[in-house]
Amino acid sequence: MEKREPVTVSGTLTVDEFKKYQAYHVRRINLSFFFVLLVLFTYMFVSVIDAIWFISIWFAALFALVPSGFFLLSVKTFNRHRAKKEFESDSIAHNEMTYTFSEEGVHQKVRRSDNYYEWSDFSSLEETPELFLLYVSKRKAIVLPKRFFKNKEQQEQFKQIVRESIHE
Repeated sequence: MEKREPVTVSGTLTVDEFKKYQAYHVRRINLSFFFVLLVLFTYMFVSVIDAIWFISIWFAALFALVPSGFFLLSVKTFNRHRAKKEFESDSIAHNEMTYTFSEEGVHQKVRRSDNYYEWSDFSSLEETPELFLLYVSKRKAIVLPKRFFKNKEQQEQFKQIVRESIHE
């Protein structure tokens, strides 16, 4: 393995970026919730519609989309509100953070605090259109907006360091 130059990025996380992280994190749960409700409402409406079974299933599924969609929208709204409240209550998240990624690990600097993570502390790297999520547990990640990086080349260097260092 060739020696790579460390990648250093810094910036301040915004509430919208934190909301996107939270939304990404709960997307599977939300979709599962939607489909379970869709099936339950379809079953409930099938018993009410008096028609040939094939036609009643299609009409019931169509009618079931409305309450299922409403509940999904409600859950998403609740999650966005909860993420905003969580971000607002986290005083550290409002500060500029500097991360240095090297073959040895990750150095995080926030105000006068220095933290060091070894690569074995991370379980995975997820990439969204706007964020990199470096997971330290199933539900906790270092959130790195792509705007923290100077350019695409620096993003690629970062991804290469992470790929070579995290053993998934």
